Amino acid sequence: MKKVMKSMVLGSLAAAMLASGAAAANFTSSADVLNELGLFQGSESGYELDRAPDRAEAATMLVRLLGKEEAAKTYYAANADAFPFTDMDNGYDWAKPYVAWLYSEGLTSGATATTFEPGNPCTAQQYTTFLMRALGYSDAAGGDFTYDNAIAFATEKGVVDAYNMDADNFLRDDVVAMSYTALSAAPKSGETDLLTKLVNEGAIEAETAAPVQQTFTALRNFNKAYEAVAATTSADATADFTMNMSVADATVDASGKFDVQVKADPANLADMQMAMTGSLSMSIPATDGAEAATLELPMEMYVQDGVSYTNVMGVKVKQDLDLDSALKGIDLQALADMNTVPLCMLDSISQDGNTYKMSYNSEAFNGLFAEIFSQITDQIEITDEMKAQGITEDMFKISVDLTKADVEMTFKDGGLYDQKADMAMTMDMMGEQVSANIVMNTSATAVGDAVTVEYPSDLDTYVDASEVTADTAADPAAETAAEEIDTAESADTTDTAEETEAAPTEETTDASADAALATDTVAE
Repeated sequence: MKKVMKSMVLGSLAAAMLASGAAAANFTSSADVLNELGLFQGSESGYELDRAPDRAEAATMLVRLLGKEEAAKTYYAANADAFPFTDMDNGYDWAKPYVAWLYSEGLTSGATATTFEPGNPCTAQQYTTFLMRALGYSDAAGGDFTYDNAIAFATEKGVVDAYNMDADNFLRDDVVAMSYTALSAAPKSGETDLLTKLVNEGAIEAETAAPVQQTFTALRNFNKAYEAVAATTSADATADFTMNMSVADATVDASGKFDVQVKADPANLADMQMAMTGSLSMSIPATDGAEAATLELPMEMYVQDGVSYTNVMGVKVKQDLDLDSALKGIDLQALADMNTVPLCMLDSISQDGNTYKMSYNSEAFNGLFAEIFSQITDQIEITDEMKAQGITEDMFKISVDLTKADVEMTFKDGGLYDQKADMAMTMDMMGEQVSANIVMNTSATAVGDAVTVEYPSDLDTYVDASEVTADTAADPAAETAAEEIDTAESADTTDTAEETEAAPTEETTDASADAALATDTVAE
């Protein structure tokens, strides 16, 4: 059985895809909704979401978000002589009506008494302050918030979340995501949401707003039901999946059924406890006279006291597991603390009783994948030993194009739930394109304190990964496993398929699979 890097990467990636059935992003879909409501137009060059907004653009976007564009033009026509800012004559005449109206409404005070600085970049803090003022909150002395704590206040009110704003690289993309989220937030005046307030004021026609209001209502109901699920990181669940994966000319069909018990604290991953038992079935297609074969791979994985244990077809391996280092740079606690699904990450959501159907925004997730993979690969150090085996940095460079991410979730009593995830994606990795279609069903049978992680009594017999070498096949169990796999494959013509299905038996994939499972645990 070949031990090559490609099998490790493909196997690890497959595990990561299966675990992800729950940040730079792309919020074109948010811009589309705002545009359909008449609240966002973009420029003559389109939405231009990938560049930073200047203060003049931010002012214009805010006025349009409030449905006051015509009111602003009318106000300025009558009060142009009283316009206080003298630095908007050179190229920013178009923005004067918007700035003038915001100034008259107390939504902006300018940079100084006579300057607005229209060409300066608008920061996340500035735009957040604009939005909170638009929602009726005041940052004046003795008001609801201060300019310095605007982002924290907006987070508390559900306008800012971990996905819709990047304060360090604030773009028009963030502006549309925050603006769309603000539409779903309740203004201080007491309406259900800002969109309802705009409809009541006649700024938006009720018929135009109705589909978006239905989305807001369904998401509010979902998030209320989701609180019980999101509040726990301990779960006992059953999961089954089917996957079709194509690499070059080879196609592999796989399915699996697993029982998973997890108790975890995102703030202290070193104490995570986990037990996963089940089996993986893989169908290898016939090629060059070789008969098609189906492999049944019994699999067990355990995590206890910072050590991972894997048992695949009788090959038992253990190794130290440092999830805190492996996931460095990814704020798992922040993700775990998010007890709601962000509006900007959804394309649609509908409700039927306790069942919700959601289609996630694939463009937004593709941006997140790019950032996460970049963070992970930046931490990988290629050792001399790895170089001697032909391993290069390029082998870890991965791009993902998620084309479908549909989720159906049914809530039960006590934080229990059933969930179905239907995903499709393509990936470019190691010079090859991989495509995958995955359907996963998960059912939580216990959560919280009711969860008990059960371990086998023979963990002390597992072999340390550092002692496992290419000669491990001398071990009868390992040799038997290798022979079963090699018999099912054509050694030369089905190399890619061989490497893909062989990955789960490689001890080198343990850390990646463990990290993927830990991430899935936090998402639950």
